[in-house]
This record gives sequence, structure tokens and C-alpha cells, in this order.
Amino acid sequence: MKKITFLLLTAFCTSSWTFAQVKSQDANMLFGKSKPYKPGTIIRCATTEYEEYLKLKDPNRLSTDEFEQWIRPKLEENAKSRTSKNLKTNGVITIPVVVHIISNGDAEGVNENILDQQVISQIRVLNEDFRKKSGTPGFNTNPVGADVEIEFELANKDPNGIATNGITRVNLGAASWSTDDIDAIVKPQTQWNPDKYFNIWVVNLTRTNLLGYAQLPSASGLSGLSNNEGGRTTDGVVIGYKYFGSSTYFANGNYQPGYDKGRTATHEVGHWLGLRHIWGDAGEGEDGCTSDDYCQDTPNAAIENEGCPSNVDSCPNSPGVDMVENYMDYTNDECMNIFTNDQKARMITVINNSIRRKSLQTSDALNPKFANDAATGVVSISTTTCSNNLVPVIHITNKGTANLTAVSIRYGIDNTSTQILNWTGNLATNQSQELALNTMTTTGGSHTFNSTILSMNGKTDDNNVNDSDSKVFDIVNNFAPTAMTLTLQCDYFGAETTWKLTNSNGTILYNGGPYNTTPRSSAMPTPIQTTLNLADNDCYIFTIEDSEGDGICCDFGTGYYKIETATGATVISGSQFLNADSKSFRINSLSTPEVADFNSIKLYPNPTTDFLNLFVEKNRDRPDSYTIINILGQVIKSKKIAREDNLQINVASLPAGTYFLKLAKNEIEIKTISFLKK
Repeated sequence: MKKITFLLLTAFCTSSWTFAQVKSQDANMLFGKSKPYKPGTIIRCATTEYEEYLKLKDPNRLSTDEFEQWIRPKLEENAKSRTSKNLKTNGVITIPVVVHIISNGDAEGVNENILDQQVISQIRVLNEDFRKKSGTPGFNTNPVGADVEIEFELANKDPNGIATNGITRVNLGAASWSTDDIDAIVKPQTQWNPDKYFNIWVVNLTRTNLLGYAQLPSASGLSGLSNNEGGRTTDGVVIGYKYFGSSTYFANGNYQPGYDKGRTATHEVGHWLGLRHIWGDAGEGEDGCTSDDYCQDTPNAAIENEGCPSNVDSCPNSPGVDMVENYMDYTNDECMNIFTNDQKARMITVINNSIRRKSLQTSDALNPKFANDAATGVVSISTTTCSNNLVPVIHITNKGTANLTAVSIRYGIDNTSTQILNWTGNLATNQSQELALNTMTTTGGSHTFNSTILSMNGKTDDNNVNDSDSKVFDIVNNFAPTAMTLTLQCDYFGAETTWKLTNSNGTILYNGGPYNTTPRSSAMPTPIQTTLNLADNDCYIFTIEDSEGDGICCDFGTGYYKIETATGATVISGSQFLNADSKSFRINSLSTPEVADFNSIKLYPNPTTDFLNLFVEKNRDRPDSYTIINILGQVIKSKKIAREDNLQINVASLPAGTYFLKLAKNEIEIKTISFLKK
């Protein structure tokens, strides 16, 4: 790879330049090296730097030259057994995949905790690109364009033999991860056996302008080479969550424009299977036109290409123009559509010979297959600002071998007043369909929408592990008082923070920031308080923004914001976000009393074997009743909460399983918390 020049971060203002520069370096370490960068600069791929890093950690790891010495005779051997025009693999190779979504506890669909549909859209793109599927963005008419005959499928059995959808969600408690900590913490704690699973980690990278990187393959026990397996606990691909999946196939995902068609994963999987960049990864001072990517049908290129250029000839003394449409260049996602025959030969050679690649072909991670297996998921909950209305969107996926022609689904809010949806159609294996439900109405506060498959194809699902899903959503609350207080605790980089409060007409009533930047050696800056005098019977939207996209908590000081009533009730609050956070509330003193802040209620221990304890931070927020509901929506137990001792709930007699605890106050505020009885 060409050396990338990184510019120092432009100063926010003269007084804060020193600290802003330090922040960029602290936040953007790349494999142990601090490289400041200009905002907006994109690092398309860091696989070459990652290999240098791995080699420094393990001098016995195969170098590029050693790997090429190993693969060259095997390529020649494969060439003898196949014609150059028809490089068949003796059958399509299917690779079992597990996608680890690493979060800090955000709700599903928020920030880095992307929805299953975004993951599924990425697997679809990989299969279209590697199979050169006709009628898809992965198709091309280039004479050297190859159907690689490699496919990818989410695993349906985990390392313990338990059915899975091939997607794991792990809350490791950090807002973002450096490349060093991904290797030291994330991968070892979450990786599934790399002999049986292709591991992909989707994370919020601290270096937010880095798209992804992969670990190149290595060999073991080969003549003339060291017996080195090469980083077993780190093997796989890492991709920033905004660059994973395709907005073409799932528009409601969390994406970065220009890199939202799934080609970062295609590029990195190419590396994982042994491909080099098309310019041969020429280093500083080297001639890219003579550097080799070891594929004869990719014309020489002097350097990476960006954007969507055409007729670029960076090596005019070599035949052909730059293959900017190749997946192993740096062009935008929508401009890529080709692996070549030589690239295919290289990848097939790797997967048939290299350590931890060959073993994937005999993995049992894709078994058993169920004949009748449908999965449901809650895609999104669309709400209108300052309205009690919501439109849920759910999806169904056929995970079985038989076509899916009918599904009966029970759905509802907080597992009450449930409804039944009967769907008919025809979905082949791994096909999905989104279903927008009718508009629903509920009360203000936090709620949970649930969907459960009751039957499919007129019978019980053979695999019920993926039959239920839920999503937490908020409906704006009403408040009576019109005098409120905003408290804003900035982090050390207050120069990045601005906020505004608007009414239903979009008029800005109050705003603030940017604020001063504080040396990190000092105490946290003093919280800022603003009195808000607001008119009755209107809706208000509070929006806070961070110009550097890292919020006000928690890497550079524990910042937060909250709006409270005169009696201390929390109206809205927040802390962790990236670019912006926006929340709304209503004031209607004539119709709705002030409600409890159920965010102050904690449930512990969870899971439990005998007792559940409710911790209520403020006594006035104590719910006046609770209801226990099982996963089928049946009410198991209901009780009024009249005394403090009622905050301990005996669940010892309940069978093991998942339950929902619904809390209510004044019959208008509802909070539902799921718990596991062991």
C-alpha cells in the first residue's frame, strides 16, 4: 500500500488547538502508531499496516515473500488441472460466517448495534460479488471477470451446538475501540473457533475514518517454511459499523454515504483469501507500476484510485488502464464489480490449502438444516415527533430448506392487547420480506414491541430459537410545568458542542455553544445551567451536536445533558452519542400530569434464580403495580406495590425461561424490562 499522508487536525479555535491535536492522536492510534489526520480523510483499508503490526509481534509470521513462495507452486499445480477459461472448483464452496456486533449497550438499531437486516444485506452482497450474479451490482461483462464460486452463509449452530442465526451481540462497555484493543481484548473474548467459523467483527472504531482490515492467510507445516499458524486468536475481518451492509437492500441501516453498498467487506474478504491491492502495495519510494499483485489479468497501477474515475492510466508504459472497478482498488462502493480469473485462482488455492481456510469446508457450523424454520425480527419502529402513533416494521426470513408459504405472527406493545398477522407468500431458503404493520397508538414513555412466530406452513416451527424478537422504543411524554432547567456537562472538548431547543414550528427558542476547551489535566468543566420558560400546549425538540462525531461521553470526560422540571423530575436526558442526539417532549398542563422517570428504576439480579429486586432512585418514581408476562404473552402474576417490601419479587416458582416485568404508575406510564429466570 502507498504510504498515506495524514494532516494535523484543523484547530477548532486558536485557544483550543493544542488540546484538539492531542485528542486526535489519542483517539486515532493505528496499530500502535499515532497518526493525526485531516477530518474527512478516509482510510479505505489497513490490511497492509495490520500485517506489519502482526509481523512485529510475531517475527515467525510468514512475510509477503514467504507467502508468495508457498502459494506459487500451488497456483501452478491448480492451473494444470483447470483450463484458463473455466476455473471450476469442483463445486461451490460455502463458508460459515459469524458476525460479532460489538456494542456499548445501545439498543438494537442504534449506532454500532446494527440490526440483523444490515448484517443479512452484507451477506447478500458478498454472495452477489463472489458469484458474479446476473442482475445484481456484482455482475460484470468483462472477459476476465470471474464467478469465484465461493459463497457465504451465516452459521446456524454455535460452538456449543446450539442453534444460532450467526449473529452475536456483545456489550463490552466501551463506546469505541482502538485497533490495538481490538486485538488484545475484543477478538480473544468473542472469537468463535476459526477452524470452523469465518469471524467478522463489526465495531465502532476509535479511528472513525478507518473502514476495515483483514488478517491475511498463512500456512503451517509446509516444506521449507516455519511451522507457524499465524495469529489464531486474531484471525478474521474487522469492519467499521457504518461501512457494513448495503443501503440498497436495507435502507434503514446505519451507513456512511459512498461506502454503503457492502464493498468494504468484499474488499477485506478478498484480503482474507490472499488477494493484494491491484497496485501491488508499493511502499514509499517504490515504483507502483513494477510492484506485483501476482495477478496477470489486473493491469499495472501505480497507486490506489478513489471516487469513481474512468480511463485512468497510471502506468502508461504497461498494457491496459487501471482496473478501477476491481474490488481490490479503493474506489467507491458503487463503482466496484469485478474479481478476475487470476484473483479467483489465487483465492481458490488459498481456501483449498491454507491453514484455517481449508478446514472451513468441513465445518459443521451450517448443520443441522431444518426443513421448516422461519425467523422473525423487528426492523424498525417509526414514530412521529410529539405523537403517540407508531408504525412497526417486522421481517420474516426463511431459514429452512422448504419454501416458506405461510406464517402466523403474534405482535403487540408490552405483550398486551396482542394482535395476529397471517402472512402468505413464497420465500425460498434465506429469502426475507419486510412487513409494515398498521399504525398503532400507545402512551408516553418507554415501551417494548414484541413479535413471535406462532406457526409456519401450517405447523410448528422446527427451530424455535429465532421465533421471537423485540425492540424498545420511546413515545414522547407530556409534562405539566412550563418552567424547566437544562443542565449540560460538557466533556473536555466543549469547543465541539452546540445545542438548540425548538418548538413544533421549528423556531429556535434557546441555543448554546460552542464552549471552551478544558485541559485534560484539569477537573471537569463546571456544568452549564439554562432556565427554559416554555409555552403550554406545544411540542419541543432538544438537539445536541458534536462537531467531531464523538459525543460528550465518555472517552474525553463524562459529559451528559438533562432537562428537569422544578420538582426535579427528568424530562429528557442523555450522554453517549456520536454526531448528534435529539429528543422531544410535550407540555400540556390541562390534560396530562407529570409522570415518573422510570429510567431511574433498576432491576437486579438479572438473570435470577429466586428473587428480583427493584431499585428506585427517587421514591416518587416508584411504580404502583407490576405484571409478570411470559414469552407467549400470558399474564403470570400481577400485584399492587403499596410498600417498600413489595419492591422484592419472588420468582422462585417460575419455570426457567425469559419473562417480561411490566411496571405501571397512574395507569399511564409503562416500562417493560425483560429478565431471565434460571
